[in-house]
Amino acid sequence: MKVAQVTELAPLAMLPHCLVDRQVLRPMRTHVGGTVLAAALAIVHGWAINLGGGMHHAHREDGSGWCPYADITLAIHKIREASAGAVQQVMVVDLDVHQGNGVERDKLHYNDKDLYIVDMYNSRTFPMDTKAKAAINVKVELIPGTTDEIYLSRLHAALDTAAQEFPNPQLVVYNAGTDILTGDPLGGFAVSPAAVQQRDATVFGFADRLKAPVVMVLSGGYTRASAGVIVESLTSLLRGMAAKLQGSAAEASLVADTCPAGDT
Repeated sequence: MKVAQVTELAPLAMLPHCLVDRQVLRPMRTHVGGTVLAAALAIVHGWAINLGGGMHHAHREDGSGWCPYADITLAIHKIREASAGAVQQVMVVDLDVHQGNGVERDKLHYNDKDLYIVDMYNSRTFPMDTKAKAAINVKVELIPGTTDEIYLSRLHAALDTAAQEFPNPQLVVYNAGTDILTGDPLGGFAVSPAAVQQRDATVFGFADRLKAPVVMVLSGGYTRASAGVIVESLTSLLRGMAAKLQGSAAEASLVADTCPAGDT
């Protein structure tokens, strides 16, 4: 019954638990494992992407909105525990079109003062969780019909504020929902694929400027265009990072060629 409520699919309540677990919950648990693993890889390599996850409506007590497990909260706790406190200050940048109320409720429950949340969302759609809003450090409430220019302008302003108030995160968790796309039936925004790419590049550039590892999870997206937009955006991000690595390698080679042996 609970799974049917979380997924809003009433027929699931009529199916045997073993079938629901195998077909619905087990894949969701794989998403959770992916988020935890990606967070660990980000700490080691500077960035990582889970091609799933971002179940930001779930919290320690409950799930909702197709989010049965609180993968973001779990990943943060696991990384802190595994690092023996070396990674403590975490920033969540939640740019899914819906308020990330599950992560926010967990922050309130644990009184987590080392968790800083930037949340930019459609204020007139699910979940409209007033209690959870108290956990948001930079709250950007937008209206249906928000377009590229307004969206990106408000994002830059929000990240500028975050950099001033929380300048040394040891991990950035980026919840990158594509339900902001124009035509998304659950989003209500009018944001173009090009602006989604700009958004993703902006967040990765923001983390790079703060010298913070970043883990990206994909969260929501309910239009057929989402998959293609994700592919294009990730391709662009990877090309940018490859170019940066090549530039760093070329610079190191130039230094090695210029400086005599033992003079570095």
